[in-house]
Amino acid sequence: MIQLRTMQLDDVSHGYRLSQQVKWPHRQEDWAQALSLGEGLVAETEKGIVGCAVIWPWEGQHSTLGLVIVDPSCQGQGIGKKLMEGLLEKVPNSNVRLHATEMGKGLYEKYGFRVQRPIFQHQTTQLPVIAARQLSVDEKIRPLCEHELSSLIDNDYQSHGMLRPALWQNLFNSADALLVLEKSGSITGYMVIRKFGRGTVIGPMLAQDEDSAQTLFCHGASQLVGQFLRLDTYGNTPFSNWLVEQGLPCIDAPLIMVKGIPWQRAEQAMQDFSLMSQAMG
Repeated sequence: MIQLRTMQLDDVSHGYRLSQQVKWPHRQEDWAQALSLGEGLVAETEKGIVGCAVIWPWEGQHSTLGLVIVDPSCQGQGIGKKLMEGLLEKVPNSNVRLHATEMGKGLYEKYGFRVQRPIFQHQTTQLPVIAARQLSVDEKIRPLCEHELSSLIDNDYQSHGMLRPALWQNLFNSADALLVLEKSGSITGYMVIRKFGRGTVIGPMLAQDEDSAQTLFCHGASQLVGQFLRLDTYGNTPFSNWLVEQGLPCIDAPLIMVKGIPWQRAEQAMQDFSLMSQAMG
């Protein structure tokens, strides 16, 4: 018999164990951070915890759903369906986004999710030398000040519809760096550098244009030569192609799927050039 219950902080070790079984890169610290920002369910049988999933009901009308895992030895028993249904019940009026494998696409379509576009996972185990760009006299890259968080949160929301103040406060306190690109006194981009999985992730990253995103990336990457680096971005774009040229090949391409109304970014809004994670968006 399968029983669902709320995922507690003490269950993080079980989420980590399950993710290790399916060869996901998450550390226990990554699980703890993810659960602290969302709500999770675990599935239990007489064998113990055999599945889990998490949803992030961001402020407003947009949520993300992810970290859906079922013990490989228990697949085919409807556990994934129960976890999905349990989480979707928590956000009945929300537009929900997730990132699906080709294998999982059919299941999610049954719940009303529709494919939007691919996400490309770019990474390298040993980052080649990437030089920081020479900034013009009216440009600088500097740490974000805490009083600027509210503007960042709004720019993040305008880019994809997810209002995430708790996430950004968490990143301000925990990331290795949270930087801004400033041009003529105006901020044209934001970049987070943080530990995740097998090494370092650049993301989330927001920018007014691709040139600003490239400038921020090169600044961060110039300090990470020889290290493991990952960045998740929208696939089949000039920025994604440029990352390949910098030595970060695409190693995976999950699909963004949305249940409800997809967000329409205004033309003047910043773009999200790199995600927090495939689970959280």
